[in-house]
Amino acid sequence: MQTIEILMLLAMVIVGLSSLRRLRLNWAQPPRWRRGSRRYSGLSILGVAAGLVVAASVAHAQFTVRLPQPTGPYQIGTTYFALVDEARPEVFTDDPKDHRELLVRCWYPAQPVAGAKPEPFWGKDTKEVGQRLAEFMRMPKNAFDDLARVQSHAYTDAPLSRSKSSYPVLVFSHGYIPGFASQNTAQMEELASHGYIVFGIGHTHETVVNIFPDGRVVPFSKVRLAAFGQGAAKANELNTKYAAATDPAEKDSLLRRIVAEWPALDESLRIWTADVRFVLNQLEKMKSDKPKNMFAGKLDLKRIGIFGMSFGGATAGQVCAVDKRCKAGINLDGLQSGDLIDHPIERPFMFMQSEAGRNINRLFFERAKNDAYYVVVKGTKHFNYSDFSLFSPDYRKAGLLGSIDGDRMEVIMNAYALAFFDQYLRGKDSPLLKTPSASYPEVEFSSRRPQR
Repeated sequence: MQTIEILMLLAMVIVGLSSLRRLRLNWAQPPRWRRGSRRYSGLSILGVAAGLVVAASVAHAQFTVRLPQPTGPYQIGTTYFALVDEARPEVFTDDPKDHRELLVRCWYPAQPVAGAKPEPFWGKDTKEVGQRLAEFMRMPKNAFDDLARVQSHAYTDAPLSRSKSSYPVLVFSHGYIPGFASQNTAQMEELASHGYIVFGIGHTHETVVNIFPDGRVVPFSKVRLAAFGQGAAKANELNTKYAAATDPAEKDSLLRRIVAEWPALDESLRIWTADVRFVLNQLEKMKSDKPKNMFAGKLDLKRIGIFGMSFGGATAGQVCAVDKRCKAGINLDGLQSGDLIDHPIERPFMFMQSEAGRNINRLFFERAKNDAYYVVVKGTKHFNYSDFSLFSPDYRKAGLLGSIDGDRMEVIMNAYALAFFDQYLRGKDSPLLKTPSASYPEVEFSSRRPQR
C-alpha cells in the first residue's frame, strides 16, 4: 500500500467517522472489531486534502472508457457464486451465528453463444457497485453510472470451452476498501481469453461492497475501516521512510515497526489468506462435483497461480508462503508483509510496482529463494494497476493515476502477467522474463534465479 493511498484512506476514514456520528450509531454494544478509543487523533491533514481534491476533481468526470479487446483466442464467460465457510465465524459482525461468506466471480474461456449480449463493464451489478464506490469516494451518486452502458467481453453463464480437457486456475484478490472483486476486469478478461479460469474473491466487509447472487448487498464495515485507518495513521511516517530506504537492514527494521504499529494490517492479511485457501478447498470439491457445475473435471488444480492488487497483492504473497498449492504468484503494487518478513518466498514470484512505489518490495525480491522478477512501470501510480487506469484524464489530474496512457498500461501489465503465468503454469518460456524488452521501454526489469 503506497503512501498516497494511505493518505487517501485516512481522508476516507475521517469522512466515514463523521458519517458514523451523523447516523448516531449505538456504541453501547460494540462489534467484535471495535478497538481502542473513539478518538482518532493525528490523522493527516494532507490526507483530508488529498481525498477532497480527488473527489472535487473527478466529481463530473465523463466516462468515454471502453474495455480493451482481449487478445486471446477464446471468448469469455462469467459467473458468480457465494461460498460459506462453516468452520470460521464472521468476526466483522455481532451475530455469533454468522459464518464467513465470500462472493466469487469467475471469468473463463467459453464456447461462443449466438445472439448473447455481454455483461456491463463491472458485471451485472455495475450500477450498484459504481454507486457504492462513488458514495465512498464522496462523489455524486451517479458518477459511475455511465459504466453500466459500457459492454464488457464476458457472457453470463456461457458454456465452458470444450477445446481443452482442463485449464490452469488463477485466484485474484482485490485491493483494500474501496477495492472489489471486479476492479481488474480488463485483466481478468485478458487472462481468460488465453485459457485461464480466473476466480476473483470479494473479501466481505473489507471490500467496498459485495452483491451476492441472491441480491443481498453487504457493504464495507465502517468500524473495521476506522480501525484499519487508525493503524495506517500511526504507520504513515514509517511507511514514507520505508519507501525511501535502500539499505536492506534499515528496510527490514522499518517494516517490522510498521507491522507493530498497524495490527489491523496483519489481522486482515491472515483473514484474507484464509479466504483464499478456503476458496482453493472449495475448488477441489467443485472439480469432482460433476452433476452440479460446469467446472467439474475442468480445473487443473496442479497449476494454480495466485495474484492480487495492493492489499490483495500482499495476500497473494502470503498465500504462496503458506500454501503449496500456489505454484506461482504476482503482487501488483502492494506492500508485502506477513510470513515473508522472516521466511523468504520459495515459489516463483513477480512484483509489479508503480513508479512511486518502486522500492517497497525490493527487500523480498532480493531474498527470494526461487525465480523472482521485479517490474517497475514508469509513469504509473498505485491505481494504474486497476481498471481505474482506463478512466478519464480527470483521474490523472486528481493524482489517482500517473502520466502513462491507460490502454498502454493494460497492455504492459497483462503482457508481463501472462508471460509469467504461462512460463510457470504452462512451461512456456518467454523472452519477456529474460531481459529488458525493447517493446516495453516504460519497464524497468530485474530478475534473479537463485541456485537451487
